[in-house]
Amino acid sequence: MKVTGVVVEYNPMHNGHLYHLEQSRAATEADAIVAVMSGHFLQRGEPALVNKWARTKMALLQGADLVLELPAAYSAQSAALFALGSIGVLDRLGVVDSVCFGSESGDIRSLQALSNILVEEPPLFKTFLREELQKGHSYPRAASDALARYADLDPLIDSALAKMPNNMLGLEYLAALRKLGSRIEPATITRIAAGYNQQTITHPSIASATAIRKATFETGIETAENLLPALSYRVLQEEFAAGRGPLSWENYHQALFTLLHRATPEQLREYVGVDEGLEHRLLEAALRAATVQELIRLTKTKRYTWTKIQRALTQVLLGLTRSEQEALAVHDGPSYIRVLGFTLRGQAVLKAASSRASVPILTKLPKEKPKMLEFDLRASRLYAQGYPTRQPGAELWDITRPVLIEAPQSATR
Repeated sequence: MKVTGVVVEYNPMHNGHLYHLEQSRAATEADAIVAVMSGHFLQRGEPALVNKWARTKMALLQGADLVLELPAAYSAQSAALFALGSIGVLDRLGVVDSVCFGSESGDIRSLQALSNILVEEPPLFKTFLREELQKGHSYPRAASDALARYADLDPLIDSALAKMPNNMLGLEYLAALRKLGSRIEPATITRIAAGYNQQTITHPSIASATAIRKATFETGIETAENLLPALSYRVLQEEFAAGRGPLSWENYHQALFTLLHRATPEQLREYVGVDEGLEHRLLEAALRAATVQELIRLTKTKRYTWTKIQRALTQVLLGLTRSEQEALAVHDGPSYIRVLGFTLRGQAVLKAASSRASVPILTKLPKEKPKMLEFDLRASRLYAQGYPTRQPGAELWDITRPVLIEAPQSATR
C-alpha cells in the first residue's frame, strides 16, 4: 500500500483543501492519505473555529484515511518547529512513502534547493540574515529576504520563490525531512486561486480559510456556503447549532486579560515567544485595549507581526514557559503519535504501522502519560473554556471521546 502524508489544519476544511487532497492522491498515486492536523490551537496562533473532533470528521468524510494530531507543543510555533513536529509524526509512523504540500510554483526541485540553504546556513546567508534583522524586520521577513539575496547569487535557483509567503512552510517541511534523515519523498502541487492569508473572497468557489472565517464572524457561515464542500458546511452548522463554535480569540478575552493584568514584565518574559521587549508592549496595550484584536493591533510593530503576537498570546494562555518547552524536548521530535480518527483504509495503515512505528501509537490515553501529551490535554481543557455555550464534561473529552471511525462520502456539493 502506498501512503502519502499531508499536513493540515482545516480551519475549516474548504474547497481548496479538497483540491489539495485529491491532487495529492493523484500526484503520488497514493492508496491512502494520512493527515497530521493541529489540535485546538493553530500555527498562526489562534484557537480553531471548531474543535479537533469536528475537523477530523470533515477530513475523514472527504478523503483523508487517517488523521493524527500534531502535539500542541508544536502547533502555535514558528514554521520550522511546526514543520519539525508535523514531519516528525509522519516519519515516525513508519509507513508514509511521500508527503505532498501546496506551493506557488509546484516545482519541488527549486524548493529543495532553497530549503538546502536553510538547513546548511552558509556563512554568507547568515551575514545577509543579520543585515536584514538589523533593518528591524521580523525574523520570518528577514529570513525570506536573506534567502532571496543568497539565491540571487545562483543562476540555477529561482530566488523569487523565497519571497512568496505561501512557499515558506513548504521549505520548512523539506528542511525537516533532511534534519530527521527521513526516507519520505517530498512532492508539491500548485496552489489554486487564493493565498494562505488572503482575507477577501475574490473567487466564487475558492477562498482562503482566513477569508472564510472572516466572513463567518462578520456575516454568518451562510455567506461562505459556496466556498465549502457540502459535508464541511453540514459539520459546521451542527457545531454552531450545538454552541461549540465559532470560536475566536474573543472567546478567551477574560482569561487572557486576567493573565496579562496579573503578570509582571519578568513573569511574562518567561513564556515562549515573548521576547525582544514584547512583554512591555503587551502589558501597556492591555491597559488600553477593549478586545483581543485591539490588544494585538496596539502591540503590533514592524518587528512584532500579528502572527508572532498571536503565537505569544497562545503560549501565555496555555502557560508554556521556556523551561517547560525545554523539558518537553520539542527539538527531539514527537515522542508519540495520537490517533484522532480513521476510515477502514486508515485502519489498514494503522495495522501496518503497528510493527513499524518508532514511537507509541495512541488510540486511547495511557495511564502513564508523556509530558508532551499532558500539555495536549491542558490545551484541550483551556480550549473548552471558550465554547459559546457551556458543554458539560468538555474538559474530559480527550479521555471520554472515542477515536472517530468514518466512511468517506462524496464531497461534491
